[in-house]
Amino acid sequence: MDESIQDSLGYICVGFVHCEEDPSGLVNGAIKDVGLTPGVDEYKSGYRMANSPRRHELRDKVRGIVLQYCRYGVYIAPTSERPELRQAISEIAQQITHRNRLKIPQSVQLDQGILGRTRLLNDVVVMPDCDSKVIPGIQLADFVAYHCSYLLKCTLLGVSKRMLISEEPHPLTGEEVDLDWMVRTDLRRNFFVEYRKNEEIQGDDMFFSAKDHGAFFSPSLYTVLRSAAEETFSSFYHGCVW
Repeated sequence: MDESIQDSLGYICVGFVHCEEDPSGLVNGAIKDVGLTPGVDEYKSGYRMANSPRRHELRDKVRGIVLQYCRYGVYIAPTSERPELRQAISEIAQQITHRNRLKIPQSVQLDQGILGRTRLLNDVVVMPDCDSKVIPGIQLADFVAYHCSYLLKCTLLGVSKRMLISEEPHPLTGEEVDLDWMVRTDLRRNFFVEYRKNEEIQGDDMFFSAKDHGAFFSPSLYTVLRSAAEETFSSFYHGCVW
């Protein structure tokens, strides 16, 4: 579990990532594949990637692991919660465990720098101050927190970067699209969402609610921020977008 802090916009985006199996081998393998050293080097969303092909390649490999092996959720809080963020994270982790029927107890590993007192709860075991180089799965949470924070930022500001689709084959090869649309398209199917029976889905009714399954919002959020957070994360479309 990791967080992305946007002081200028007044929010924290916490990324919760769940894997059925320990992803350490996958993440360390990706680091080795790009010519870096596990335990010394790592994926960090905050690293500058300009003129660093290995960092770009590592980001793409981490993205692949996230999309293939992970399910995830977010908690959006005001920056005023930072001094006691661990308490809220513990409670949300327990809610995610219950709502999505995960195995009990769940081990919850928090990155270094997440502040506050650690709550003792029945169904989650919270491990604070974990080194992401030693517990590489936290690097996956870094990826999710950063990119979800970007989605919220775009909603709040009403702007997004444009990107050229150059990969082939791809339905949009050669076209420019909004980066936030591409990020959302990538991440949408792996969020924890409500369970729906196939017979309940009619036509193109492919929106799945993530609220209280994979999307959680602090009651302390101011109105504009809460509205933007709910707009961004409350539901995800699982139908075809191409």
